[in-house]
Amino acid sequence: KQWYQRRVRGGHSVSDDLHTGYGSATLAWLARNSPQFLERYRCCGTIADYFVYVLCGLQESVISDHNAQSWGYFDEKSGNWDYGAVKTAGIVVRLPRILKSGNIVGSVEDENFVIAKGAQVFVPIGDLQASVYSVLGGKSGRVFNYGTASQIVMTTERSDLGSLPKSVRRALYTHDHNLITAASLNGGNSVEVVVKLFSSLSTETKLDYETLMEMAYDKKNTKLRVCPVFFGERHATKTFGSFSNVTHDNLTVGDISAAVFRGIVENLSDMMSGVDIKGDVLYAVGIAERPVLQYFVKEILGDFTLFEKEVTAAYG
Repeated sequence: KQWYQRRVRGGHSVSDDLHTGYGSATLAWLARNSPQFLERYRCCGTIADYFVYVLCGLQESVISDHNAQSWGYFDEKSGNWDYGAVKTAGIVVRLPRILKSGNIVGSVEDENFVIAKGAQVFVPIGDLQASVYSVLGGKSGRVFNYGTASQIVMTTERSDLGSLPKSVRRALYTHDHNLITAASLNGGNSVEVVVKLFSSLSTETKLDYETLMEMAYDKKNTKLRVCPVFFGERHATKTFGSFSNVTHDNLTVGDISAAVFRGIVENLSDMMSGVDIKGDVLYAVGIAERPVLQYFVKEILGDFTLFEKEVTAAYG
């Protein structure tokens, strides 16, 4: 099951960052295991690319360099697919034409859409880039985001191409900036594990998320430590959660919950270790009503600006 994560042999330069769910990995798997499934299709792309394809009545599929990079087998220097690697992987479906983000691909063709007929349509940008842009706009900075999972993203100049630890990845952003992101698989889902755990231990007491956060805040100075990577990480697939500094009196709901919230932030901080972090403003998203997370973000990551507006990727 891990063959798609390895570098394709044959001398072609391909991305080391190829994982399950990436478009190229999926196409390569289908080509090897279900070639008949692909016979009915002549093109491919992301769901956003399909939407634009229909909206503009295009004759071919197009994809932004943002999404092409996240598909794998993308040559950043040429801005095109690494066709040697694509051929080696056995991909036979015609890949989308790659355009730089910010390019117009067409206009709305049908007057039955909510969008006005004739409105110009840009090539869809990546989800990550759209979400970051909704917070930073055209400014440089850092973003801490807490949701089902959690991330830290920072902008960096395109010319800054130093080596990065395996726990982070570089993504295209604007014409002169890239994004460096530590994208953890653990966040609110790890807290939900704790909620379910304690709820299962007592049929009389139903523990909700809000109560858990209040109890965690009361125990924010606990010595208990939890590494809450209950869902693993992309860069460390065999490492999972652990407890340390356990004493006879700190295995309470509050202590464990506080340690999990702390661990979520510490895990992201550890993932970013080795990255030269500039003194840009840190914006915190998704913690406006979570004082315990605000406490740990400030303690571990430093001062931040609380982003209280609803964050949307509609820019994409």
